[in-house]
Amino acid sequence: MTNWRPDFNPGHLYFVTTKAVDYRHIFQRDVVRRLLADSLDCISLRKLFTLYVFVIMPNHIHLIIQSPPDNPVADVIRDYKKHTADRLIRQYQAEGNREALDFLSARACSSGQKYKVWEDGYNAKNVFSTEFLRQKMTYIHNNPCQPRWNLASGPAEYMWSSARFYLTDQPSIIPVKNVKKLMI
Repeated sequence: MTNWRPDFNPGHLYFVTTKAVDYRHIFQRDVVRRLLADSLDCISLRKLFTLYVFVIMPNHIHLIIQSPPDNPVADVIRDYKKHTADRLIRQYQAEGNREALDFLSARACSSGQKYKVWEDGYNAKNVFSTEFLRQKMTYIHNNPCQPRWNLASGPAEYMWSSARFYLTDQPSIIPVKNVKKLMI
């Protein structure tokens, strides 16, 4: 993944992708996915960004978000990754999961860093058109259904995404703001 990031424009939406260290499938378990989802919800409730679209995959996440002027996308993603890494480490410690802790410890590279959960950086693309937004929403919501993943038979069946909200008008596991209201 390249770490390409656009110049921040608070009026724009951004398609963001970030992945687990070594692209390892450390987000497979529901307890971990719940931790990641609840953290997205918390950031959204604190109005540090507006969450429109999301999916939590076994080793990465995709989001479409909008950040306020005083909280650029880079800061939001940095803080999200720091917070969720701390919570995931605490989960593994509480479980006594030495295998996971040893793996994450072996990936830590900087002084003072004991574990590494996320790859450095992230990818953010400015959502520059309604067509690009539709394309990315479709990609995000269909990602769990791809043969490579086979996590659900249909997008709305995968609980760890916003697809259910957009495709069935039922609530997703965490609230999202309806991006369709921005589409022309």
